Amino acid sequence: MNVKNDRKSALKKLRNLMLSPKIEIDKFREKIENSFANPFVPNGVEVEERNYGNVNCTYLSPKVYFSSRVIFYIHGGSFCGGSAASYRSFCASLANAASCRVIVPEFRLPPAHPFPAALEDMEAVFKSYFIQEEVECKINGASPCSIVIMADGSGASIACGALQKCIDKERIGRVKQLVLFSPWLDFSEDTYVFKLKHQKDELITAEGIRRAVDMYTYQSNAGNPLVSPLKMKSEDIQSFPPVYIQCGEKEIFLEQAKDFSEKLEFNGVECTVEIVKNMMGMFQLADEFLNESHLAVEEVGKFITKREQFDIHELAQREHQLKINNIRQ
Repeated sequence: MNVKNDRKSALKKLRNLMLSPKIEIDKFREKIENSFANPFVPNGVEVEERNYGNVNCTYLSPKVYFSSRVIFYIHGGSFCGGSAASYRSFCASLANAASCRVIVPEFRLPPAHPFPAALEDMEAVFKSYFIQEEVECKINGASPCSIVIMADGSGASIACGALQKCIDKERIGRVKQLVLFSPWLDFSEDTYVFKLKHQKDELITAEGIRRAVDMYTYQSNAGNPLVSPLKMKSEDIQSFPPVYIQCGEKEIFLEQAKDFSEKLEFNGVECTVEIVKNMMGMFQLADEFLNESHLAVEEVGKFITKREQFDIHELAQREHQLKINNIRQ
């Protein structure tokens, strides 16, 4: 899809995802929903509501998908905003690009539910999903599917925390890939983000980031590896799957993404960092204004699908679905 780039409108929309120092939380959440929640779901993706571990989740199924994998998407929103509804349209695009079902959990948000509430909810979702799927596989004689975890912004902290602590260690091998969009990775006092004298980000300020973190957890806990993934120990990093990070060139957290990549690779974890020229953080969510958004989602889909090896049954299943839906390759 080609659109006429409108950078000014893209920035105006994306700023609603970023907490400012003084805005009331209810107003902040309302702005996110008004800007991103859309009853129209692109690409004919089907939407269901499911419950895993007493956590409500949006379950998205594209017309054509491989049953051998599923994506869990952990949304951003400066820790205290965002929802499955506001990310449904974006996740539907990802589902279509990756030929994959997507589950978007509605985890609890601060300040009413600070750390570790979101991690506890993700733990409950994963355990419940694994148990339900294993029962279904025994009945159907199928194999459990592989897991792709995706997250953006502050959701990256929760995703990495989930990989460190929340997922059942016996099943962690099922997680085959971790995809992070413009990740927030370090909130400790020694991070450069809080020391910059000149603003380099078009969307958010250091003061806004600090306020978001203060709502999520207490100050002395900000350097906890479950909050700041850059502080992880080697033994936790080594269990990570291959990681793909996609960032804009003009975002405040770019150097953190590079540092995280180096740390992963130093500990034997494959990591790919794609930096999109002249783009702001989370530009992928402004697809009505930026061609780069569509191209970025396509690249994520390619990254996921090229790494999977499908057997004859899976390929036959895909061909069958294509014929049913009258879709030409």
